[in-house]
Amino acid sequence: MRPLSCLAVLSLLLSGCTFSPNVSITTTSTIDGVDLLDSAIRESTPGVAQFACNESASGHCYYSVFTSDCRDDAKDARASICTTHRIADFSLARGESKSLSGLPASYKHCVARTTPIPPYCASAPQG
Repeated sequence: MRPLSCLAVLSLLLSGCTFSPNVSITTTSTIDGVDLLDSAIRESTPGVAQFACNESASGHCYYSVFTSDCRDDAKDARASICTTHRIADFSLARGESKSLSGLPASYKHCVARTTPIPPYCASAPQG
């Protein structure tokens, strides 16, 4: 009898599950016990994300939110061509957070101690 009741409860739970919250935590190198970058991005409902800058050696976390479609270059097999659409670029001071809504299902994000450049998320050169 117990296995049947477990199956019934499981089927009820699964029928209501259409979205699982997505959490992305970025923690980069630690030097002498100090985190250089600690950020958390939580998607609580589809298309709504909370960005939090927990710690940054520069004092800020820099974010880029975008969509990107990459494909192989027909002329050069070693290269790819990407079409990137930036949705938002912003920075948060250590301890700050920000919510974005209306994000497409295929959005991506980068976070860095300096301005990231999508789609590969390299940091912009410092001059």
